Amino acid sequence: MKWHKLVSCIFVAGLFFFLSVTNSYAKTIGMSIENNVDVWEETTNTEKIITTLNKEDKVEILGIEKDCYIVKLDDGNKGYILKDLLNILSTDGISTGDRVNIRQAPNTSSEILGQVNKGDSLIIIGKSGEWYNIEYNNQEAWIHSNYVNLIEGDIFQLYDNKISSNNLEDNNLEEEIVKYAKQFIGTPYRYGGTDLYSGVDCSGFTQTVMGNFGINLNRVSRYQAEDGIEISKNELKKGDLIFFDTSGSNNGQISHVGIYIGNNQFIHAESSRGVCIDSLNQDYYINTYVKAIRVI
Repeated sequence: MKWHKLVSCIFVAGLFFFLSVTNSYAKTIGMSIENNVDVWEETTNTEKIITTLNKEDKVEILGIEKDCYIVKLDDGNKGYILKDLLNILSTDGISTGDRVNIRQAPNTSSEILGQVNKGDSLIIIGKSGEWYNIEYNNQEAWIHSNYVNLIEGDIFQLYDNKISSNNLEDNNLEEEIVKYAKQFIGTPYRYGGTDLYSGVDCSGFTQTVMGNFGINLNRVSRYQAEDGIEISKNELKKGDLIFFDTSGSNNGQISHVGIYIGNNQFIHAESSRGVCIDSLNQDYYINTYVKAIRVI
């Protein structure tokens, strides 16, 4: 089959990505795995063959019906191909968070290539562990799967080194954040510090811990309080940020922040003890509590 129309679509999508990530979604593309693959007019009559595909011919996939993919043909009509005869090369998704880091490799220590915001479109071409492989600025890059929804997540699977959408509802990130933060218990408090080993202040601690997972926060606690979605105290879950007014009487002015770790406990950089764990049930923190936000 001719592929020039789809190439044009991908080129335009790539151009949008090169300029900036936009909400112009990519197409879901499949590739024939063998020669003489029949494209049927309907699934109930395999005698009605519209055309055939050769190995590595590519088509746009519109959906699924029974054991077939619904595909778009060059003339604009649709046809049906057995799912086993197509590999999914790429599918589209959207970012579910703001200021999410795009990285050069599937880990939080690799170089940050850029960021996407909630609702930005993504071209997804593969997966490694909890990271999606994407096309970004005309190169391959990576984004954590917790910040991606697949447009066709309930329909498509990518084979071989491609994606499976089965792990989309992955809640391990909260646990990873808590585990990572606990490594730095005992790090001394240092005003203005952002080094998790030599010294941090409260907002430097939260900013650096969250930054390790591609979550970008403002530097100062009162601004971090606006970096996510406000939640009530009884909705707290691991990884949420909690804020306090420790300046004296509680007037709701943010001056301290920590990370909720479950069981009414939070981890924070405290001025006299450094990084430590405290309970929200302590009178001091009951009286100084202001708000909580969710950034995951």
